Amino acid sequence: MPQYQYQGFNATGKNVRGFVSADNISAAKAQLKRDGFYASQIEEVLIPNANQKSGSASIRSIFSRVSTDDLANMTRQLSTLVSSHIPLVEALDALTDQVENPQLKAAVSRVRSDVNEGNTLNKSLAKFPKIFSELYVNMVASGEASGALDIVLLRLADFLEYQARLRKKVIGALIYPLLMICFGAAAVLIIFTFVIPQLQSVFESNKQTLPLNTQIVLWCSQMTLEYWWALLLAGIGVIVGINRFLGSDFGRRKWHQTQLRLPIFGDLFRMLAVSRFTKTLSTLLRSGIPLLTSLNVVKNVVENLTIREAIQQASTNLTEGQGISGPLKRSGQFPPLVTHMVSVGEKTGELEVMLEKIAQHYEYQVESKVQNFTALIEPVMIISLAIIVLFIVLSVIMPMLELNNAI
Repeated sequence: MPQYQYQGFNATGKNVRGFVSADNISAAKAQLKRDGFYASQIEEVLIPNANQKSGSASIRSIFSRVSTDDLANMTRQLSTLVSSHIPLVEALDALTDQVENPQLKAAVSRVRSDVNEGNTLNKSLAKFPKIFSELYVNMVASGEASGALDIVLLRLADFLEYQARLRKKVIGALIYPLLMICFGAAAVLIIFTFVIPQLQSVFESNKQTLPLNTQIVLWCSQMTLEYWWALLLAGIGVIVGINRFLGSDFGRRKWHQTQLRLPIFGDLFRMLAVSRFTKTLSTLLRSGIPLLTSLNVVKNVVENLTIREAIQQASTNLTEGQGISGPLKRSGQFPPLVTHMVSVGEKTGELEVMLEKIAQHYEYQVESKVQNFTALIEPVMIISLAIIVLFIVLSVIMPMLELNNAI
């Protein structure tokens, strides 16, 4: 049933706002009037769920999607309310007023209604898989079963903030190179489109013999002007082809294998995957979730298929009464430090502690790699762009100087 967010006032004139479920907007207004509320503004809120098809969300829902930071803040607030011994329904009701993201606010409101009707919190959250992941739902279920929901929510908030912080570091390192590439491409396009054509007419009128580099630059300019549509179609075709290839099982598998073998980025991709694996598994184990269940959850959190298969093999090994360090070592995808510390953790019974130490180590390694990459890529991009522009400029200036000397 659609969810509507409303603002208005009650019979005493007090401003109110909230959510109401109804078949359509007219039914929502009628429901509010029966409850004694008068809506001055009402609009439908789109909540992502399992039945929502990709691409069906409106532009508004795309720009108001729930970020990891929003979810982490909501989780920490809920942990604080629960630890203050406030009943869960009242805590969710208070949380609805505190959350600012429209989609998350609507989802919390629906969860509050389900819990008020007698459903457990984890089952209510599971109805919104695009907001609350399998890891999130499993940890909440563990907290409810153990009676330590506030502690589990606090650990979950810490974990979400860790994931958001790690993602921001990587994205921040990639923004500058992408901006430099776009700036360089725009500069070259302007030169080919507006500058070179004017000089080409001068060369043609004097019937001057041009060097090879100048001929290449003039040819590129001519192709850009006359066949821009073909270049555009070719670019679109390449993008569509890459998307289809990466969308297939074979393509994804090959790409994930290639990621780990790249000269500079391979180590970074591996460190990110290992950091996510160890941090997630440690968080689940600390929350009281059994190792086998935790491995099945972590398997879906790790995006790289190659490493995911190694985790799957470790899960299979565990069901046969063996440890997980052996399959991780045999896969060759995990550094020796990881497999050694996991083996020590299994023997001492402190696996979650060892996993936490591994995660902290690789978080530092990722941060160091990202900083080194950022420091290296800036001069490389500037020098590369300068070489390209210099080549184009010299290819045009040298024939002009020769023409001027001849005159």
